[in-house]
Amino acid sequence: MQERPKWFPHKPRNKRLPREIYQKQGIVWFITIRAYLFQSPFVRNDLNQMIIDTLTETSTTYQCHIFVYCLMPDHLHLLASPREQDASVLTFIERFKGKTTNQSWRLGWKGTLWQPNFYDHGLRKEENFREIANYILQNPVRKGLAESPEKWPWSGMMEPWPL
Repeated sequence: MQERPKWFPHKPRNKRLPREIYQKQGIVWFITIRAYLFQSPFVRNDLNQMIIDTLTETSTTYQCHIFVYCLMPDHLHLLASPREQDASVLTFIERFKGKTTNQSWRLGWKGTLWQPNFYDHGLRKEENFREIANYILQNPVRKGLAESPEKWPWSGMMEPWPL
């Protein structure tokens, strides 16, 4: 088993910080959203494309940067940050989850799509953004789903990485 990078949290916890923390510009959030009850719904091209399209649309509507994303069969990783004052990564994720769940039903998915909570980690100054972004993009390679990050159709960079 591959060892986790030093920056990767050992025990994910879902304790929410105060809502206003998610509105601070300059904080990049490492988000992981799991499929409901550890199911693997994200193996269908139509569902996956809807997830990526909605990620783009919702990030624009709720004014959040999405720097890197990777949709795996059972979860979604992304690096996000508020684009402007009063935009909230927390609100963006809540709306994204609700919208994709509703749209998944139109595509034939039955039941709940996402776990009720999600994991978030605000990157600290000493953490290397590029290292974490590469970790996210390498996820399908580590899981044996693709030979390289470029060959996985459900991941990529949406916006330039912050300096």
